[in-house]
Amino acid sequence: MKNSTKQRVFILEDDKMVRLIVSDYLTVSGFDVIDAADPLIAIEMLKNDICDVAIVDINIPTMSGEEFIAKAKTICADLQFIIHTGASDYKVSSKMKEMGISQDHVLVKPVEDMGTFVTIIKQMEKTI
Repeated sequence: MKNSTKQRVFILEDDKMVRLIVSDYLTVSGFDVIDAADPLIAIEMLKNDICDVAIVDINIPTMSGEEFIAKAKTICADLQFIIHTGASDYKVSSKMKEMGISQDHVLVKPVEDMGTFVTIIKQMEKTI
């Protein structure tokens, strides 16, 4: 991740209100944020915008969050992921673990302490 500039965070979330809340919070917290509601558009955006971290909703119409993560990894090998899901029983699959995603990178909606996003992103920065 770049230490000389703001970290760039990509948010893929089909719920407009959730997307805006997370985006606004991270922007105020000092991150450069871009977002999309549709995974197909998000893939195209990632081809042109280098990001450090992506916050991905798992249950999205047209393409699952896990499918999106696999495709995004082929575009941006260094991209790290936070899974943001409404499924309280979501467990990270072995395929996602192979891509560096741990259960610690899963946040269940609603996230009561938005600072948790910042904490995880900063922890990810230290692992690079």
